[in-house]
Amino acid sequence: MLKRIYYGWIVVVISFFVISMNAIALFGFGVFIKPLTDQFGWERGELSSVFSIAVLIGGILSVVSGRLSNRVSPRIFMTIAGLSLGTGFMLTSIVTELWQLYLSFGVPIGITIACSVIPVNATIPRWFSKRRGIAMAIPAAGFSLGGVVGPLLIESLISSSGWQHTFIILGILPFAITVPLAQFVKRPPEETELPVKSVSEKNDQPEKSGSDGFSIKKDVLLNKWFWPFACIQFAFGFSTQMIIVHLTPYGIDVGLEPIVAAGILSFSSAIGILATVIIGPLADKIKPAKLQTIDFTLLTISLIILIFARTAPVFYVFAFVFGFARQGAGLLQSLTGVEILGVKNFGFYIGTFLLFGTTGGMVGTPVAGFIFDATGRYTTAFWMGVAAGCLAIFTTSLLLRHKTPKI
Repeated sequence: MLKRIYYGWIVVVISFFVISMNAIALFGFGVFIKPLTDQFGWERGELSSVFSIAVLIGGILSVVSGRLSNRVSPRIFMTIAGLSLGTGFMLTSIVTELWQLYLSFGVPIGITIACSVIPVNATIPRWFSKRRGIAMAIPAAGFSLGGVVGPLLIESLISSSGWQHTFIILGILPFAITVPLAQFVKRPPEETELPVKSVSEKNDQPEKSGSDGFSIKKDVLLNKWFWPFACIQFAFGFSTQMIIVHLTPYGIDVGLEPIVAAGILSFSSAIGILATVIIGPLADKIKPAKLQTIDFTLLTISLIILIFARTAPVFYVFAFVFGFARQGAGLLQSLTGVEILGVKNFGFYIGTFLLFGTTGGMVGTPVAGFIFDATGRYTTAFWMGVAAGCLAIFTTSLLLRHKTPKI
């Protein structure tokens, strides 16, 4: 007789596909910059502000969805995410003014971020108390997969069908994939106690949730561990989101073919899958904060490489280091947060951290665009990203002082 599959793994697999859909939108936006500027004559600073609006709205709403994650089913959140993403893509296919793009792309993508990333990060840790690193790594790999597929798929579709039809095609995917799969996502029963027949089954048991009250003053404002996380997320968002949006046009500017420039971003995301395969299990054995410090160091080094990149091989070296470090740092931030702050109110914590991260991206992404508009180069913006990376390294090192209680 086949052994019954632990339902937590089903939630993990569904989350993998849901997050993949999000990544196609986030990683693919930069590929649209050149065709949109060519057709409408918009400045890159103005256009990249669309992405900033999306992440800002996502960050603000993430605080709300995080606070509600203990009371509202993740199925409802993910269904809203799929409907919003598909509708946003469809509406974006008919825009003719910049303000329309702000509404059709910025608002729906922001809603999608808040209604998918937060439920995934708040729900999965509840299903797993021991194999949490592996369980959290799988949806993170989905984000990387979307980053692999998105830029190349979008560049190919734009070349063959134009950017309008590309948005229509992308709009169909969430309706066909995200919305149906979301109906099978749920939280574990409040007081589930599985019979332990093996170490494997014991490791899969969900954690019980307590009933302690949550205080903004005590658990946030006066929590000495909250603010390092917030600072790290701001620096992470500032330094990485500007790269995700501006990497493809930057590559084209220095002489790469459009499909090659888009391929660099896809290759970076593919390396992110490798990072999740390695770092997820490793984080179950080594303190996540230690790994996170190493990751931010690699991330900062990658940005320095990018500043001096002028040929495809050097871009690929950058993409390898950046892809590994970016994906690893994002995954480890959640694992470190669960370890230090606990699982019970982690939905609220991760939502608030995402607000800081999206605020960093909201600042960094348009700043890079406006710097390019003013100087014709991204050099100053990328050095600002290096400075943010150094800040993240220092702040992450502070988390090493936390002593995890031995069970």
